[in-house]
Amino acid sequence: MREAPVIRLTDVTKVYTVGQTRLRALDQVSLDVYPGEFAVVIGRSGSGKSTLLNMLAGLERPTRGQIRIAGKQIERMKEKDLVAFRLRNIGFVFQSFNLFAAHTAVENVAMPLMYRGVPRARRVRLARGMLDAVGLSSHANHSPSQMSGGQQQRVGIARALVAKPRILFADEPTGNLDLKTSREILYLIRNICRERGTTLIMVTHDPEVAAYADRVITLLDGKILENRKNPYPMEFQLPSAAVKGQTEEN
Repeated sequence: MREAPVIRLTDVTKVYTVGQTRLRALDQVSLDVYPGEFAVVIGRSGSGKSTLLNMLAGLERPTRGQIRIAGKQIERMKEKDLVAFRLRNIGFVFQSFNLFAAHTAVENVAMPLMYRGVPRARRVRLARGMLDAVGLSSHANHSPSQMSGGQQQRVGIARALVAKPRILFADEPTGNLDLKTSREILYLIRNICRERGTTLIMVTHDPEVAAYADRVITLLDGKILENRKNPYPMEFQLPSAAVKGQTEEN
């Protein structure tokens, strides 16, 4: 018997009103994603990719339709309950890193644990462990301004995963990075999620990434143009020098 989907969207529509204009960003989108899948959302600019991701993460509410995440119908939740749900179940990696400039790497990574009420000693220990997992243990006390773009994104990944979310959303996580660093970041996200059984939903402008995904969702004008299962996803191939231990040069 097949496992139940961890994400289910049913006829989700999102309409924005700008002055006298109504913009339909999503149009009756229905979608299932299963536990542990790596799903890539692709489409040209304005197709609705980021809106879809925001709906899935509970950052915006749909105009119509149902969103069921990890067994909960989130569009019906009160804001306080929705915040608590995200803290328990969802991690988010941003294109622009979104690190706190006045805090060190370890403080940034520990932030979600602080919001969950984890004692300071434990959250620092867990944060250092995640920084080690992304190859940045020696940068634990560095501020974002002391790190490269690739290093900052590794901190962002560590922060998103430190609380062991069931689902990780990544919005153009390599959009501000060069090609080599992009491949290393994708390799890192995919491997950690696979090891933990974390469902990964990634919005990307790079159609090549689709070859590595378990599921490919193509959007056009707010509608799903294609939703296909990839039976033979490729593996990210990196030079040995790019594997943990040499990541601090990025």
